[in-house]
Amino acid sequence: MPHLALTLVLAAVAASLGCVGANAVNLPLESYTPNEANRAQEPETDAGEVIIYLAFSGGGTRAAAFAYGVMEELHETVIGTDGASNMLAEVDTISGVSGGSFPAAYYGVYGDRIFDEFEDRFLKRNVQGSLMLRGLAPWNLVRLATPWLSRSDLASQYYNKHLFEGATFGDLRAAGGPRTYINATDLSSGTRMTFTQESFELICSDLDVLPLSVAVAASSAVPMLLSPISMRNYAGQCGYEPPGWVQEALDNPDSNRRVRQSARNYAEFSDRESKPYIHLIDGGISDNLGLRASIDFLNLVGDAQGALEARHIADVPKRIAVIAVNAETDPNWTIDLSSAAPSFAQLMNSVSGSQIRRYNLETLVTMETLLDKLQGDLSRDGHTVETYMVDVSFDVLDDPDLRTFFKRLPTSFVLTDGEVDELRGVGRRLLRESPEFQKLVESLR
Repeated sequence: MPHLALTLVLAAVAASLGCVGANAVNLPLESYTPNEANRAQEPETDAGEVIIYLAFSGGGTRAAAFAYGVMEELHETVIGTDGASNMLAEVDTISGVSGGSFPAAYYGVYGDRIFDEFEDRFLKRNVQGSLMLRGLAPWNLVRLATPWLSRSDLASQYYNKHLFEGATFGDLRAAGGPRTYINATDLSSGTRMTFTQESFELICSDLDVLPLSVAVAASSAVPMLLSPISMRNYAGQCGYEPPGWVQEALDNPDSNRRVRQSARNYAEFSDRESKPYIHLIDGGISDNLGLRASIDFLNLVGDAQGALEARHIADVPKRIAVIAVNAETDPNWTIDLSSAAPSFAQLMNSVSGSQIRRYNLETLVTMETLLDKLQGDLSRDGHTVETYMVDVSFDVLDDPDLRTFFKRLPTSFVLTDGEVDELRGVGRRLLRESPEFQKLVESLR
């Protein structure tokens, strides 16, 4: 037994060192043509009364349960004079990060099935314990000690089997639901990597055959706890050429700084010689709110009408709403209670947490500014466009004890059933009581 115990400890240490799988999870795109590339885009449609962008933040099961409660409230919020529709059915885009990527991806591919299955399959299941048991299985301990399997690979396999039933991005597209963004972070550059056809065309990879589980595993790969998800860069092998604005921005030193940085990112990912592999980690590092994909898109397009055309929206909508579901935590106040130097884990958690909180604020302010700009640009010739920024976060809670309770729930993949139900309930209540949301609902009724 002592020898067995020592072997297990050594294997666990080796596993922690060999954390990046050598097998890339993505497949190459055989060939690129513009018509084939557009298969992932919706046909020209009428946006109708409203465009709704729903964003779910990171934060483990805490964030997933909070977001799920918001989805429940949206689903039960009836709109239209005939009561034939609900708010969730009107959502055009869902963007998820880390813990928020789970409900986003599940609803994207399975729609309203989420209300029958997601609670038992994810929210009230000890996912963290299941992942640990898989990692400690003798056969996996041996495999984890090699470069051929990582802890995030095991997580992806678990999500694929027990949550997503093998669903791929092709299945997500065929489902015909809202445009779904799953966001991760490129480890070397810190650049946001969103699992979209455009991103995969750039690296000449086929998004359709990629399992959804790979994307959510990458989006939730918290550094040190989970390993990166590794992808191969096939850029230059399928005939894809970056859009003309990329080279124009690189050649013009006076171009918009945001556009120029995006062009540099394009150039970096399209250089397969210097970047043959892409290692993806927690999306919260580059965007913990799931809003940067839309912000960057609007900045790149440059004007509101161009944004509508790029999204194949035929007519100007009457309303544009962004619902940001933010499961942000409190600062680590416990380190202030002792004169002892914080541990390495406390230091890392505090530094990353403070950066995320500051970046969250800047992201929300930027989105509010862009919505104001959209309203001004699209309101013309007697057509008024109304915009709504709905902030659903624990900070809105008046009760300081209740606010502290939710913000100090652990960022993990296991909570008690009672904690899950509390999070669902507060998500529903905060959305329902939001003045901006009430204005939006009344305008649609």
